[in-house]
Amino acid sequence: MAVKITVSITGAQVGEIDHIPYRTHMNVQHAMEEAYNLHGDRAFNFSLQYFGSNLGYEVVTLDNITNQVGSDSEVYIFWALSVNGILSPTGIDDTHLNDRDTVEWNYQIFEPARHEGTRHEEIRNVLRGRQR
Repeated sequence: MAVKITVSITGAQVGEIDHIPYRTHMNVQHAMEEAYNLHGDRAFNFSLQYFGSNLGYEVVTLDNITNQVGSDSEVYIFWALSVNGILSPTGIDDTHLNDRDTVEWNYQIFEPARHEGTRHEEIRNVLRGRQR
């Protein structure tokens, strides 16, 4: 009984942590914390930001790479969370896992055709508001 976490940058996998012990009611945040505790290389690190009760907690830094809102406020590069290849509609605290799930993190550019209407658009708008 285990889950796995993969880390990619623009679709190219750069890391993997496997054999994270699964437990009942585990969410992505629990898996990330367990992976951090199990992983011998402290390069695997992450930080969270709370975006209110509607959006929950979001990973804003992973492996020392931080979400970016560009000087052009339309540019947003972020850590997208998927589980088993499906973009998660919820934050890491509300995304619950099953045994053998794969949590996938991909550092990618916000694309309106793909991300419009998702939580990532809402988070981008919150972060853009803080940049102005």
